[in-house]
Amino acid sequence: MLNKLQFPEGLSAEIFLRDYWQKRPLHIHGAFSGFTDPIEPEELAGLACEDDIAARIIVEQQNNHWDVRHNPFNESDFTSLPATNWCVLVQDLNKHIRDLDILLEAFNFLPSWRIDDVMVSYAAPNGTVGPHTDQYDVFLLQGMGSRRWQINANSDDSALIEGLDLRILKNFLPEQEFILQPGDLLYLPAGVQHHGVSDEPCMTYSVGFRAPSQIELIGDYIDHLTLKGSEPDDVRYADPSLSNNDPCGKITNDALQGIKSLIHNMPDDDAAIQHWFGGFITSTHQALTQIPLEPETDCDELIARLAAGETLYRNPTSRFAYIENNDHTDLYIDGCHAQLDNQHSKFAQYICNRRSFEPSELDDWLLNTSNKMMLCAWFEIGLLEFNDD
Repeated sequence: MLNKLQFPEGLSAEIFLRDYWQKRPLHIHGAFSGFTDPIEPEELAGLACEDDIAARIIVEQQNNHWDVRHNPFNESDFTSLPATNWCVLVQDLNKHIRDLDILLEAFNFLPSWRIDDVMVSYAAPNGTVGPHTDQYDVFLLQGMGSRRWQINANSDDSALIEGLDLRILKNFLPEQEFILQPGDLLYLPAGVQHHGVSDEPCMTYSVGFRAPSQIELIGDYIDHLTLKGSEPDDVRYADPSLSNNDPCGKITNDALQGIKSLIHNMPDDDAAIQHWFGGFITSTHQALTQIPLEPETDCDELIARLAAGETLYRNPTSRFAYIENNDHTDLYIDGCHAQLDNQHSKFAQYICNRRSFEPSELDDWLLNTSNKMMLCAWFEIGLLEFNDD
């Protein structure tokens, strides 16, 4: 499987960001020339049966009736399906299939901390989840088979069919249509209405981007301040100008203005927001309590396997990001923070910006003892791994 996104002549990553990103859809024919599926439909069905993987089967029935089933599934759930009009969607498969994690390197012209996951779907003929919108940017990569996509980038009619366990648009009117073949890519900004229907059995790989809402961000920031004990004790509600002219049960305008002032003037220390966001955007279910810079044991296994030519990978279940400052780098991995001096910063940034590392690419870095120790420490705790780990 190739992981190099090939923009057509006259289009580059810079032009895409300027003219298309979060502005308008783009269809790229042959974006991944020679693309082959890294997973077979039978394997996808097997993963959908796993308890710790989120998956759905969606069956379209007559008269806008839809059957939505959530995993775990078993073999009979698939053998009992009709010949047409159904699909299975499996989330977060970049954490389970190495090639899908490496595929994300093709999108390195975008912030890696924005990437949410790779969802994989298999659709029988005429399989669909119905016309809908997503509240995040998405790239739709076609694998085996073909799928017909209809879109409307200008409609603001968000009315939904009532009574469904799906957010299906009630009045979808397509403006454009694309038929995606293997290796084709369709980019859709958040809010663009779209409807994909398989012409034949097909696989689609959806690369979705995180788009936390304002309420989600503010809520988590407040929780962070509360848990860390960072909220200033001296900033509290006060009403020194009370009058006995108002009934005791009345919330006065003065009281409301005081509450509004407290909300509008939340703590906004730049450093506090930086550290909170680095942790928030890289948070996972990993039990990482600190980011070590030196291993507890020797580096023999790591060095021997690199010397044997094995490729080293970032653990696909971990999230890496960093913030550059004038005299140091703040590193965030799985919600954990470490402040790095210049001795460690450049190599840590290099690791954050890649997902795979050939031994020859690491040779010069590992001439520095600090880099070698940090790499060994991360390998030791599973942040880095070889393919059979």
